[in-house]
Amino acid sequence: MFERYTESARRVLFFARYEVSQLGKTSIEPEHVLLGLVRENKGIVARILALSQISPDDIRRQIVSRSEFREKTATSVEIPFSTQTKRVLQFTAEEADRLGHSYIGTEHVLIALLREEHSVAASILTTLGLRLDEVRRTTAELSAESPTASVSPAHVAVSEQILQIKLLVQQLSGTPSGSSQAQELAERIGRELDELKRHLGG
Repeated sequence: MFERYTESARRVLFFARYEVSQLGKTSIEPEHVLLGLVRENKGIVARILALSQISPDDIRRQIVSRSEFREKTATSVEIPFSTQTKRVLQFTAEEADRLGHSYIGTEHVLIALLREEHSVAASILTTLGLRLDEVRRTTAELSAESPTASVSPAHVAVSEQILQIKLLVQQLSGTPSGSSQAQELAERIGRELDELKRHLGG
């Protein structure tokens, strides 16, 4: 089912499972996938959120404020996808096909979450200003800048890594040198470069 998913998209689902266990829920809902998405926050999704002036912290706060905390679920317990989330996963493939992409990336997950319009995740995203048609259009434009439709998920992972480094460098250039934020960004760039090296087999 997840053969077409990039490494980043698979991590989103892994993070979603982790978030569910932390909240003590019994199924993986779209809002948990959204939490996984903002934890990953790389590539085109990071650029879309930045262009819309939406921070991952804004999204997390919105979800946490709507969540009822329960005792944490053991990570060994199997937690199923809800009916809504299953539809989201189906939508990811449809959106990738619509764009002519052979892979399913985090950008397709974002669009799919917006398509599941009666979910908490879609409600939060629209409240913060994202609109389905606009995100589709922006995704197509950003994908055209770095065409990856015909390459493997491994190559897409490298492309996502490069986009993330570019975004972090842009943020660093606008941050006062010597500040704690600048140091944190520099450390993140170092980690991203290490991961890029790993992807390239260096």
